[in-house]
Amino acid sequence: MKYITTLGFAGMLFLSSCTAYLTPYTSTTQSQTNFAEEQLKKVQFYLEGDITLYRDVSNSELEITQGEIKMVDGRQVQQIVIKSGTPGIIVKAENKDTFLVSFDADGSYLRFGVNKDYNGKYTMMAKKWEGRIGIVDYAGKEYKSTPESIYAYLTVNMKKINNTTVDSKEAGGRTIE
Repeated sequence: MKYITTLGFAGMLFLSSCTAYLTPYTSTTQSQTNFAEEQLKKVQFYLEGDITLYRDVSNSELEITQGEIKMVDGRQVQQIVIKSGTPGIIVKAENKDTFLVSFDADGSYLRFGVNKDYNGKYTMMAKKWEGRIGIVDYAGKEYKSTPESIYAYLTVNMKKINNTTVDSKEAGGRTIE
């Protein structure tokens, strides 16, 4: 029994050493790094928390490029789920507080921005809120988000960001000859 416990603990240590050190990307992180749009496009972001989008689909719209069709109370609903841990990239920084982030190879994106009520984390921004249900544009269509989606936010591997190399030189000064 002692051997199994030791083996289990060693396995947990191994797995934890392989995982990335993900930390929330916040307005403070953005201020400290002061990344421009081109630099932000090189940073690998990850989603913390699931985002689920859904919309009613008519019979004439049954072409599915992604997601799935579900029957909900006799209606046909297209659902897109972006799972926690999904990697994403910034396709555009509208400003230092608002980014368009794509989690899908087709280039579809969601808008994320600073949420001052959520410790400055970058959370999904909706064009309109109906309580905790957001109305968002995704892949050229209007979707609603589930109430749980409001808690999803962007994270980054801070260890990789902090591994920045700076080439520095100190000027020796000049005097009049």
